[in-house]
Amino acid sequence: MAMNKDKIVGLLKKWYSFSGRATRKDFWLTALFQSLTAVGLIAILLLFFALSDVIGFILCLPFGLILISLIVAVIANLFRRLHDLGLSGFWTCYLSPLGLPSMYGAYVLDADQSAKEGIERIKNVGSPWLSWILAIIFWPTASSFCLLLILLSPGQKQDNAYGANPYAAE
Repeated sequence: MAMNKDKIVGLLKKWYSFSGRATRKDFWLTALFQSLTAVGLIAILLLFFALSDVIGFILCLPFGLILISLIVAVIANLFRRLHDLGLSGFWTCYLSPLGLPSMYGAYVLDADQSAKEGIERIKNVGSPWLSWILAIIFWPTASSFCLLLILLSPGQKQDNAYGANPYAAE
């Protein structure tokens, strides 16, 4: 039981850390806990609104700030999972429904090598206009599906640019 307690404490210590790596198990356990926390906070806030609108409005600001901090923790967890796969945290932005403009911005600013590779792939697919039109039309749906597939993929079993192998400790 001490092993599980140490594991949970270790995950909570990395709650807001954007560096390092998160195994698939660590990511999904943390995501589950974060989801349950968000649902619980929203349920409590709705309960207060049902009791009294005044109390509900008073508690909106603190609960809203807590939910915003929870969103930051979710993004940090996603960064660590992508790092385990050997991908830059920028992929969090790229695989969002509005990811194509952010990828193109990173390409123009030369901020990320993976954005450069992604834009070059889009450019090299048949007609340049057709590839861009198809990318714009299908990006929102395809990016969400790709993000899910990436998060379900096994991580790299060796050290990478983002940290030491977390699987060696298991």
